[in-house]
Amino acid sequence: MRILHTYCLNYNIGDYALGIGVKNLLRKYLDVTLIGNTNLQGREFNSYYIHEVVNKKYDLLVIGGGGIIHGAHWPNGWFWLIEKDLIKEIKIPFIVYGVGYNYWKEEGGIPERGIIHLEETMKYSTYFSVRNDGSQVRLAEQFGRTVPAIPDPGFHVDINSKYERKEPLPYVLIQLANDKPERRFGSLEKRDSFVRQMREITQHLSKRYKVIFSPHVPEDIPLSEEVSAGIANTKVWDFGYFAFDHSDEAVGYYKYAEFVLAMRGHGQIVPIAFNTPVISLENHPKHRGLMENLGLVEYNVSLAQDDFQEELIGKINLLEANYFALKEKYQTINQELRTSSESAWGEIKNRLGK
Repeated sequence: MRILHTYCLNYNIGDYALGIGVKNLLRKYLDVTLIGNTNLQGREFNSYYIHEVVNKKYDLLVIGGGGIIHGAHWPNGWFWLIEKDLIKEIKIPFIVYGVGYNYWKEEGGIPERGIIHLEETMKYSTYFSVRNDGSQVRLAEQFGRTVPAIPDPGFHVDINSKYERKEPLPYVLIQLANDKPERRFGSLEKRDSFVRQMREITQHLSKRYKVIFSPHVPEDIPLSEEVSAGIANTKVWDFGYFAFDHSDEAVGYYKYAEFVLAMRGHGQIVPIAFNTPVISLENHPKHRGLMENLGLVEYNVSLAQDDFQEELIGKINLLEANYFALKEKYQTINQELRTSSESAWGEIKNRLGK
């Protein structure tokens, strides 16, 4: 099959990680001739592109994953740039795979035009699914019906893929997020408090591990630099090297870390895929949603709680005390995720007539 994969490019390393996962799954379950890429956040699916490129040059269109059900400022209330009336003009099968409902509660949810557009997308798609981070429940609250929830494709970065270890010393990854700070932290004052607390956490960890900060988007870099400044045995990875033609090497850092502290969804998902323990630094409903779904909510800490620093130190101590048992639990989780994805692909192949 000639497959066109449209997802978010040119901004977030996490999206490139899930892109690896999608392609791994496509090659595992379908007979792939080629996989083309186009940027969901930039490509307009206009009449010419649909008729002259999509319909003529490809056999399957794959949309996602990623947190693309978001953005009231987008023309359609989510990321896909296609006029509603043109969706039916796509004559090849298309699937929306493991996407995330990323609206914060304070944003009020999907605007009405977004609901209408998503309904049309669901109507004509061969398969429509959301990822396993609570998106199913959050979407159902607005739609009044449930769509399938499947493992985020980032859980499958390991399929037929090898990653080299770049750092020889034992290290911990700290993945901080700094875009949309008013949403993530609540206020600049709370952000400043978070920085002070994370500096103390970093000093605590750096006595026993090398601490590597892993920004996923450009806005993350200054926060990582602010937290790590002047603390021995720390570094901020070279975002400019990874972004984005070496994103696979960034993925490898998650495989070999002792454990991870993560503010972003794929900062949680990618290490779990490698059985690398993670503590979720919750700043969006999806973070807790994922940990609840996997039975790992014990290792979730909300940025909003008053005792954040004390709680996080307690979670780190708990993780270290149960380290090997936790890794075994991750192995069981990942087997369940593989089984769930296999079931989803059985349904997809059935609908494609494969």
